[in-house]
Amino acid sequence: MTNPPRAGRRMVVYARISDDREGRQNGVDRQERQCRALADKNGDEIVAVFTDDDRSAYSGKPRPDYLKMLAFLRAGHAEGAYALAPTRFYRRLDDGLEFFKLIAEKGLEVETVKAGRYNLATADGRRDALRAAVDAQHEAEQIGERVRDAKADNLARGEYRGGPRPFGYESDGVTIREDEARHVRAATDAIIAGDSLRSVCRGLAAEGVRTVARRYKQPDGTRGEPESRDWTPTELRKMLLRPRNAGLIEHKGEIVGKASWEPLVPEEKWRACKAVLERAERRTTPGNGRVWLGTGLYRCGFDECTETVRCSTSGKGTRGVHVPAYRCRTGKHVTRVAAPLDEHVTNLVLVRLSRPDAAAVLVPPARSAERHEDLAATANALRGKLESLAADYAEDLITRQQMLDGTALTRQRLEQVEARMTAQAQQSVLAGLPLGTPKVVEEWPDYHLDKQRAIVDALMTVTLLPARRGRPAGFQPGVTKSYFNPDAVRIEWKRPTD
Repeated sequence: MTNPPRAGRRMVVYARISDDREGRQNGVDRQERQCRALADKNGDEIVAVFTDDDRSAYSGKPRPDYLKMLAFLRAGHAEGAYALAPTRFYRRLDDGLEFFKLIAEKGLEVETVKAGRYNLATADGRRDALRAAVDAQHEAEQIGERVRDAKADNLARGEYRGGPRPFGYESDGVTIREDEARHVRAATDAIIAGDSLRSVCRGLAAEGVRTVARRYKQPDGTRGEPESRDWTPTELRKMLLRPRNAGLIEHKGEIVGKASWEPLVPEEKWRACKAVLERAERRTTPGNGRVWLGTGLYRCGFDECTETVRCSTSGKGTRGVHVPAYRCRTGKHVTRVAAPLDEHVTNLVLVRLSRPDAAAVLVPPARSAERHEDLAATANALRGKLESLAADYAEDLITRQQMLDGTALTRQRLEQVEARMTAQAQQSVLAGLPLGTPKVVEEWPDYHLDKQRAIVDALMTVTLLPARRGRPAGFQPGVTKSYFNPDAVRIEWKRPTD
């Protein structure tokens, strides 16, 4: 581009690669070697190396070492910079102009392995550098357009759009990996049946099931070696909510159609699991309000109060120590010591679940309903109709109002179909229990609190009645352990008990 450079300059090397998901740094290491070879040829000294691994110059996101290099050059610690090509420095015109301004102000020189040297002291040199910046941005925009178009085509065909291997599938995103898929199905069923995310995570850990190995970002911005991790409630929830589990394609948070791969679970089961996980009251961590069985479940029976109760330790027992007790949320009505009340409710539940007729009486027979395949086909047809309405409006085949009316009606029908699919898969929390056998008593302590609460809620309504003044009948000081009076608790069975 210009005359040969003078020898003996103090220079830096800048190396960058946009996508290094493998975390190997092969690209930036190779760039550094090539730049050092050119520096040796020119007789220059490399005084510093700046590297941005897995950083795009077009995305606009910060490039830490690029900013450090600019500060290094601005402070006068070097006379110029080496890079593999001009696009390593910039992919956007505004970044290029900022870089050129610094070079012109400081009289710096830029050497590239692929494109030679720019002399910004001349009009031709500045023109060539600006053209290179424009071309770099144009190339980056073209790449972005091709990627978007390819993803749009895949979306329209319901094909896998790439990315990290999803749990339950092979790396092609389509072939089911059965040793993982069975855990997705089991976890989905467990959530529908009332188990908590935390208890499912414990079960996965006990079986040695971990997440898909990923190269996680390190503190220095690079990616480490592939590692799998124990499941956390947050990660498990995210995985179970994936529409791909039901063989559905999602775009910008909305399900747009059926995917080309086979589902791991039927759509109606996925929707039932989704409905459970997205309940506003569901929490993944047992905070202070969920330590006890009846918090938010037992009801206050004072007059016409409709509040539930919460458990706290604000009161003191006969020995002057804090005693966990249920109190109406208004703070004015009933108060009941928690432990004996929970024990009473649990005993009633276990007696009922152990009766020989428990399975026949408590678990409702399967409802006759539309075939799952028919509902899924109807849902996909309605999603296709939504796409057609948008396309027809874009082609001026229908008016805007027709498009809006048609979309509203179709969405309403789709929501109804999806609701029926969810209802069909809603299992009774009692269905998976060993009803009518002593085993249900043995297993009860192992059930997570969320599941115990779900079972109580399925069987009964517990109402705490205002206690009468004075000690209950039969109370003997120094002998009776508590003041608990079962007559002050009203149990209303939700299912037949005779």
